[in-house]
Amino acid sequence: MSSLTQTRIAFLLGSGISIPAKMPSTQVITKQILSGEGVMRHSDGNYYFDKPLYAHEGTPDEYVPRVVVFLNRLKIEIDLYYLYETGHFTNYEDLYYVASQIHDSESKEYDNPVVQPFINKVLSEIRPLLVREENEIRNEWQLLEELANEAAHYIRDVVWYLLSKEPNSLDHLNCIKDACLDYQLSNIDIFSLNHDTVLEQSLSQNDIQVIDGFGLPQKNVRYWNPDLFDSRDSKVRLFKLHGSVNWFRFRPDSGSWSDESIGIPLDLDFWHTKSPQGQRQWPVGGRPMLLVGTFNKMLQYTSDIYADLHYQLYRSLRHAQQLVVCGYSFGDKGINTRIIEWIYSSSNQKITVVHPEPEKLKRAARGAISKQWDEWIKQRKLTILTKTIEESSWQNIKDILF
Repeated sequence: MSSLTQTRIAFLLGSGISIPAKMPSTQVITKQILSGEGVMRHSDGNYYFDKPLYAHEGTPDEYVPRVVVFLNRLKIEIDLYYLYETGHFTNYEDLYYVASQIHDSESKEYDNPVVQPFINKVLSEIRPLLVREENEIRNEWQLLEELANEAAHYIRDVVWYLLSKEPNSLDHLNCIKDACLDYQLSNIDIFSLNHDTVLEQSLSQNDIQVIDGFGLPQKNVRYWNPDLFDSRDSKVRLFKLHGSVNWFRFRPDSGSWSDESIGIPLDLDFWHTKSPQGQRQWPVGGRPMLLVGTFNKMLQYTSDIYADLHYQLYRSLRHAQQLVVCGYSFGDKGINTRIIEWIYSSSNQKITVVHPEPEKLKRAARGAISKQWDEWIKQRKLTILTKTIEESSWQNIKDILF
């Protein structure tokens, strides 16, 4: 086993690793979004779980019901598209993707001639949602893009709120904890697609030092500095490829976009923080940095903080021969492309998938992965540990890897 002392491995983790901690599943989040129950829009433009602002006057929320009707109408069309695809259910990622396509097409952010016939089909049903009724306080939406943009904000805020809850347990991640503590491994890179902080809490609880790209606190905020990934202070590095519920873009008073920085506030009041220079600063947009949706995510993989993170994914895999995948359904085309390019880059590259129902996972994976699945197993490039993450130990995984 002494030969392992210079071994480096990479983990790719998806939302499935948070389910044992009683974090809400994709289905639960989708159901909440489509019902709108208990959600209200605040005057700051964010959606919260609370009573409507003017509930004391008997006035219902003027935004949530409209957005919910809009999203349920989009769901009908998405359901029709996937009608003959067994096992697919329309989720909030699908809804966000379609709403964002409508917004981007209507605002001319991205030219997409195919979207217009879709808009024409549903517009007669959607147009009444734009109109401001008598005695309403909200401004009337003049354009469909405004409603689509509001729907996108609504989805992101509900996801943010639901994934910010405290996990009820962290013990199910012991296999990852034990890997990080294994002295026979020289480097461990963890790539997470999760917005929640379950993994970070588990590592912190076990006193595992992690480089996550954010520096030491300054005025109670940790700021993004990708150069930290080049540090050798810790063998464990964490990369959250889709953002996080506690990442905010801050802009100081009287500042411009060039003065903005990305940080993690150490308390819950992200509205009242100060820059390292002691200047009052504000969270841009009032919400955290999260990538939500399906194919639209890839448009952001090459920009902003995500460009740094995905560069690190590319760089890390170049030096790793072992990739352990858990909780990920192989549904992200951008991530899948990176995996496929990596696995064919050398005959030594191998994937270990931790999943209790591998055949079900293979069927759910996008075609580029599912079509190669059986061949990879024959070539011993893919090995399955048929267990849940809470049933798995690091020794189970290690026996397969080495």
